[in-house]
Order: sequence, then C-alpha cells, then structure tokens
Amino acid sequence: MSLLPEKIYMVSNPYDLAVMVPAKTILVVNFTSGKSMSLDNLQNEASKEFTLSLEISTANEMLFCTQITNGNASTFTSEVINPVLYTSEYAKLREQIEVLEEVIASKISGGAVYSLSINGKALLSESLSSLEAMRAVYIKRANALWAKMNGQPTSGNGKPFKSITVFRDPNYPNRWGTR
Repeated sequence: MSLLPEKIYMVSNPYDLAVMVPAKTILVVNFTSGKSMSLDNLQNEASKEFTLSLEISTANEMLFCTQITNGNASTFTSEVINPVLYTSEYAKLREQIEVLEEVIASKISGGAVYSLSINGKALLSESLSSLEAMRAVYIKRANALWAKMNGQPTSGNGKPFKSITVFRDPNYPNRWGTR
C-alpha cells in the first residue's frame, strides 16, 4: 500500500502535501530531477503527519518512493502533475501551428515570407517540406498534450488536429502531396 496517491495534481507551485507516515516507517522520496527527501517516523509508536513540499518547473515529474516498515521495503511511484504548465504549453503550440500554416499557405500561393520566426528559428528561407515537417512535429506534440490533459492515450482518436489537407504544388502540377 503506497502512502502517496498515484497522481498528485498541483493546485499551486510549490504545493504542500500532507502525508501520514505509519509508526516504525521511513518514506524516501526521490524526484526525477535528482532531489531526494526522507520522512522518518522510525522512532515513534504512532502515525505521524509530515508535509511534503512539491515544487516542479515542468508539467509533470515522477516520484520514485521507497517505504521501509520494520525492515520490510516496498517501492511505488507517484506522478506529480502541474496542469497550468500543460495548458500554457498547449496554447503556445497552437499559436506556433497557426503561424506555420500561414507561412505554408503563403509559400504555396507563391507569396513572400517576411521574417517570421518560431523559437528563434527564422522561417524566411525554409523549404516547403521543411515547414511541413516542422508543422507535423508541433501537431504531434500538441496532440500528445491534449490527450494527456484529457486522460486519453496519445495513440487514440482524441486528437484535436485531425485534418490532412492535400495540395497541388504549383511548381509541379502533376504531383500531389500530403501537406
């Protein structure tokens, strides 16, 4: 039986979580970021409440925990989730996808692209295939975030970006491609 829930949703950052540690027990909590802490109740004959302060800079982090009671060890994991970081990253990805779609539409129609950039990368001289590959990467990440925010598997049908538009390249009228 684990002392922490399987998923911990942070409502603030840092987030203080009350943990009841049974008598004669020590709980060692290891963060994937390298931080580690111990909640030691080995000397007491009764359960004791501890405050586990959680502070993360990413959207989620795994806690690897070891519970030692009377010399018997058991391990379990807990996932700490900061939903605010998921939604802000998702909103940023949507904006970047919209910019890429504008640039792709401009390239297809033969228009010029004026100094647009995403994450410091200038899109002025990018080829159409490079822009499409970049768009696919952003859509894949946005779909994965969407699925995670909605508790769905990332390979399922709950993807908000489903459309694949087929355009004819004006430079190659006999070639059709997926864009």
